[in-house]
Amino acid sequence: MKKIDITTRFKPDGSLIPLEFTIDKEPVRILDVGRQWDSDNGKHILVMDFQGQAYHLFFQFQDLSWYLVRDIKPPAEPS
Repeated sequence: MKKIDITTRFKPDGSLIPLEFTIDKEPVRILDVGRQWDSDNGKHILVMDFQGQAYHLFFQFQDLSWYLVRDIKPPAEPS
């Protein structure tokens, strides 16, 4: 996991909506927020950027920090 800077919004129901995050000083704007689930130590959120790249983000309750768990590569185009 890699610690990241992120901009988020809280909805009235308390849910988190990631808007943008930074990987190696490059901003990644989020187009869509997908599945979310809680684990014992944080909240997992799947998101997609404007290029169709998916990411697994993690908000850790212990230190209130965000992490990139991994980027999820799209399937290879058939040749």
